[in-house]
Amino acid sequence: MAFEPVILEVLDEHGGQMEQDDVYVALEEVMADRLKPADHETTPEGELRWRYAARKARQTLIADGRMTKGKPGVWALAD
Repeated sequence: MAFEPVILEVLDEHGGQMEQDDVYVALEEVMADRLKPADHETTPEGELRWRYAARKARQTLIADGRMTKGKPGVWALAD
């Protein structure tokens, strides 16, 4: 499942940055029909699998220069 384009779209629609919790809410709404039951299971650390995948996608977007680390708890598009 490709979270990268959806994350970029959600952030763009919300002015380029959002609180992490708000990103998760928006992603869950947009991806609702694509998330499988297994995506709602938890990792050994207790995190929902789809949220873990979204965080990994964010790290890829930061490495690609399309997002910045920004402030803690805030996801932001690169300028």
